[in-house]
Amino acid sequence: MRYDGKECSLYEVVKIKEKLKTILIEAIKEIGIMSINEKDVSIEVPKKKEYGDFTTNIAMKLAGKLSSTPKELGEEIKDRLSLKCDFLDEIKIMGSGFINFYIKEDRFIRDSLKTIESGDFKNINLKAKNTKLVMILENIQEIFTLENFRTFINMYYLGNLYSFAGINIRRKLLVKDYEVNLNINYLLSNFKGIEITQDKNELKDSIIFCHTLNQDLFKDISKNLLIVEGVKVLKNGFEVNDITSDELLEALGLDRVKYTLCNKAMSSEGIIEFTKDELRYIMYPYSRIGSIINIFKNEGLDIDNIHGFKVDYLNNQLEKEMVKKILEFKEAVINAVFQNQPYKFIKYANELCKLFYKINDTVLYRRLSREKLIPLLKLLSCFRIVLKEILTILELPALEKM
Repeated sequence: MRYDGKECSLYEVVKIKEKLKTILIEAIKEIGIMSINEKDVSIEVPKKKEYGDFTTNIAMKLAGKLSSTPKELGEEIKDRLSLKCDFLDEIKIMGSGFINFYIKEDRFIRDSLKTIESGDFKNINLKAKNTKLVMILENIQEIFTLENFRTFINMYYLGNLYSFAGINIRRKLLVKDYEVNLNINYLLSNFKGIEITQDKNELKDSIIFCHTLNQDLFKDISKNLLIVEGVKVLKNGFEVNDITSDELLEALGLDRVKYTLCNKAMSSEGIIEFTKDELRYIMYPYSRIGSIINIFKNEGLDIDNIHGFKVDYLNNQLEKEMVKKILEFKEAVINAVFQNQPYKFIKYANELCKLFYKINDTVLYRRLSREKLIPLLKLLSCFRIVLKEILTILELPALEKM
């Protein structure tokens, strides 16, 4: 088990660090050092795996106050911590007095599943100031070009991620030429909170989106400018030319088009392949897991009413990877917001679903023992909870059957 930011979510690392720091300070005070400064207690992730999941040099800092050696003080702290840390597998005093902590993997997995089931995994509040997202166009009709529609969808999805992270946002279309159009009104009715304006003062203190050809449309644009590249449409590997977003929407449907237009960084060319349904790739697991759970429920195995199960049966590497990946949900949202790149979130969704397909392709559920089946179904149920949240943010349907 490694807590280096690659195998475990930043959120979980912070929680464990905070818990360790709290009980570490309590143990130090029990020994007799009452004037401990919380800022002096540093808990880090070791560079080498053999040194544990977390380490602290606090014994080396405080040994002088007790006329003790760091190793002696470390051992005394260890003895007191051992009574408080049921989530620790082992505590070792190493080197010149480092206290190294090894986390129980089964405890980590159980706590992780509880985090998902309780909904705590999605509690994000960045407490940032209100944000305004503005897309610039020569005229409102241009939104029907595929390049501009890609720009619009990226702006829209980024707004959803900002909102989910607890930031108030407004989304505006800034146009030089605006004329009421029923087709435009119908298209925009599929999206929430879109305002149309001709006031270029709206550019002030805004994150500005534009297609490459529109970056010089307004003078004195601020540095908060996100330039979006064009889109290539393929059919059986051959490029389809002169197709509008309106025509593509009619052929593929709104959900598939808007999802696919955000599957790459805005600074790179987008690609839509008629014969490759990328949306189905993240929608199918939701319905598949629901079907599996319902089949066993109808046969008397209702995992919602089962709480005592052995998580150590989740010993397959893919299962462990899924536990860690579902906990990266918050990071995926925050990274997409901080980098102003919605594709980061969609990339996370694809990585998560890839793990499901690997597990689903290798497991014969009927052949599993009850002891193994229950924790696996619990894990898949938690995956489904996270996937539903992803689909909700992207405003995609969570279908029970496909």
